[in-house]
Amino acid sequence: MKYKLLLASMIVGVQLQATTITQLLQSLEKRPENTLDTLAVEKSALGVQSLNDKLMPTVNLSAGYDVYNSPNGLLPVPPNKMIGMVKDQSIGQPFSKQILHESVSFTWPLFVMSVYTLKEKARLLHMASKEKKKLNLLQREAVVVGSVAQLRYLESLKAALKVKKRSILETEKSTRLKVKEGRVPESALFVLGSHINELDISLNTIEQNINLLSSKIETLTGIALSHSVPLKEKHALKRGEIFALKPLEKRVEAGKRAVKAAEQAYYPSIVTKGNYAFSQADAYNNGKNLHEQFGNAGIYVTMPIFDSSKGTASQEAKLAYLQEKTQYEQTRHTLSVQAKQLQHEIGLLRRSIALAKKSVADQTKLLNIAKVSLRNEEITQEEYLRYEDALADAKANLYNFQAKMWQDTAQLAVIYGNDLKGIVQ
Repeated sequence: MKYKLLLASMIVGVQLQATTITQLLQSLEKRPENTLDTLAVEKSALGVQSLNDKLMPTVNLSAGYDVYNSPNGLLPVPPNKMIGMVKDQSIGQPFSKQILHESVSFTWPLFVMSVYTLKEKARLLHMASKEKKKLNLLQREAVVVGSVAQLRYLESLKAALKVKKRSILETEKSTRLKVKEGRVPESALFVLGSHINELDISLNTIEQNINLLSSKIETLTGIALSHSVPLKEKHALKRGEIFALKPLEKRVEAGKRAVKAAEQAYYPSIVTKGNYAFSQADAYNNGKNLHEQFGNAGIYVTMPIFDSSKGTASQEAKLAYLQEKTQYEQTRHTLSVQAKQLQHEIGLLRRSIALAKKSVADQTKLLNIAKVSLRNEEITQEEYLRYEDALADAKANLYNFQAKMWQDTAQLAVIYGNDLKGIVQ
């Protein structure tokens, strides 16, 4: 049993270590947020179907039993036929106080111009819903990549501060010996202890931020990370049209169709209707049981002459269209400027990363020299600590530039519609 538990623990450990950024991004498609977007797409598809339904025939079957205070007709009777019934009372006349009705009726719109235009609107909204689903997924991918990049920055900063702490602790040991020998004042230990305490505070703050980022990633992906995953560029980002505008473009086109449909509400429409009725009753003149049937069918053309609500609906459609169009123009301008800014910033960050790497290498050499100088009492302790701070700052800058570049790349990927699963690995 112990061996099985150990094996299970090892497997879990391997799984955690095997988690990649690709696995994190793939998990987003199985999350409830993506399911909700899928349901929204399916719902928008029903908008198209509901308009198709308006052009389909409707058939109704009904039955009823009527009781009147005076005889009522089972069906219309032509005058000439009625004369014969009155003369011959042996003929049951189709009138009664109690009538059982059974009927079937249908209505079939043959031509309603506005419905065809509204179908185009619904189709565009369905396309917009699909584009929005893709955009939402890309935005969640960008958040995950940005969060992982920030997590890696914090972990690297944490590791750098731990190295700094170990370095200062080693210096503290040698300083403690010098204090015992009376070569340096005891205050030197207090200065080192203060620096170590400040490092511990910084490390604790970093740990809190790591916890927040890990929770954020787990909320989006459903995967709990014990540490960050590597980020490596697999393919370069492709630039082109601003994909993030596509849902709004479709909504603007749909708004145009809505205005057109509101104007077409004044067009004539053609509808065919029909009805077949079967009635049973006892004739009021002689009590004989009667079975009568009656049917009709026709084509009707209707055209609204005056309906103030249609004018209001037309104005509402125009205002909704102008709102969508204005929002589209505003978003296009904002995204164009943002894309330009991000592209320029990524170029600057690449240069900053190269310079920061050189700075880390130079500061590492300087710190090693400072440690030797401190041992030889050629510099003061405060001067030595400045070299420790300089190296830590150089590393922090490097990690921060790297994280910022990934965050900018992720944002740019969303704007241009790049799937980050094809960019990072």
